[in-house]
Amino acid sequence: MSTHSQYLPLSKVKAGMVLADDLLDKRGHVLLPAGLSLSEATLHAIAAHDIHQLHVESSPMSSADSAALQAHQLARIDLIFRQHPYTYPNSELERLLRLYRSGVPS
Repeated sequence: MSTHSQYLPLSKVKAGMVLADDLLDKRGHVLLPAGLSLSEATLHAIAAHDIHQLHVESSPMSSADSAALQAHQLARIDLIFRQHPYTYPNSELERLLRLYRSGVPS
């Protein structure tokens, strides 16, 4: 799996995008391999198999976009944990979320 990937609804997947994981059927058989560049014909065939989303590779974010996303995520943690005082389970959860969102290995 690519570190830069996302799940998209089939309606948002465009020709030329690349599968990030193998596309499997309900029994686990590989329909399409990871790394395949999708074509219009392939997208129509996928829709016929009642598949609603795909895991596709995305282009890496710029450092400015990445920093803005991280700031947004940390601000969201501030909002979620705005109640004081913190007790042990909540304070530990907040600490771990901040480490995770900051990219610090735990």
